[in-house]
Amino acid sequence: MKHVGVWLELVCICMALICLSQLSAVTITNNYSGLVSLYVSVHDKQGKPVLGLTQQDFEVFEDKKSQPIRHLEFEKGSPVSLGILMDISRVMGPERINMGLSWLKSLAERLRSPDEIFVNAFSDESQELVDYVSPEDYLEEPLDHLGAGGHTRTGLAVDLALIKLRDAKNKKRALLFISAGRDIAGPATIDHVAKFRYPIYALGIRWAEGASGAFEQLKNFNLRGSALKVYADQSGGNAIVVGSTREAEEAIDRLCYELKNQYRLEYTSSNQDPSKRMRKVEIKTKNPEHEVRYLKKYQIVTK
Repeated sequence: MKHVGVWLELVCICMALICLSQLSAVTITNNYSGLVSLYVSVHDKQGKPVLGLTQQDFEVFEDKKSQPIRHLEFEKGSPVSLGILMDISRVMGPERINMGLSWLKSLAERLRSPDEIFVNAFSDESQELVDYVSPEDYLEEPLDHLGAGGHTRTGLAVDLALIKLRDAKNKKRALLFISAGRDIAGPATIDHVAKFRYPIYALGIRWAEGASGAFEQLKNFNLRGSALKVYADQSGGNAIVVGSTREAEEAIDRLCYELKNQYRLEYTSSNQDPSKRMRKVEIKTKNPEHEVRYLKKYQIVTK
């Protein structure tokens, strides 16, 4: 049975990779214009959003070359299509799963149509629990009896959720993890994030106190970083680790605001060669104390 489970997991991964390859090939227009549009969040040292910035306040670099900004605007209250990825792996356990489900309900209560959400649960495999639904129509009953088991396969969860986001009705789309985050980010999934350009957010559940808990946290938040931290950083999202209901409520408020209120920055790449498909981006403000979150690299795909 163990071998069957491994083969099923490999089949799921292969199918996800094939679908991602096919989908990305049709998401970019046939005529390469070099126009790049990115969402950007800016915060001060206290973590508060910085508003009122203009084009002159930003600097953009692509592959270390300065790029002139073509357009900048602050989009307020944008409708969002949000895929929520609920960790039900063995490390979560019933208590953490129930905690995560309560946070999921609280998150849904903060969103309103035309926002929409879908919910996937993941461990060794990823399964759809709730198809696209208006937040006010979300019911937690279908999730009440989730059992914990298996490993934390965040990469597979992201890959399949990226496919699901193709059916979203809103232009602005994102993923949000509710997870203990005990996994290492995979380079293939990071490349998929670069293709689709959707930000990934996370409510990370703080691990147990004590020596063993501290060791596990250090092991997962190493130089490469945990999956939650790396996916959030690379995609322009945000990962917040919480350990109590109060901290979770504050984090949900922050994430909901950031999801729906961001700068949208456009520039035309000076590199007009579409054969150079993967491009690294750096965006900063002229205030060195600002924290700027944005997609760290993007991939162009031409037919």
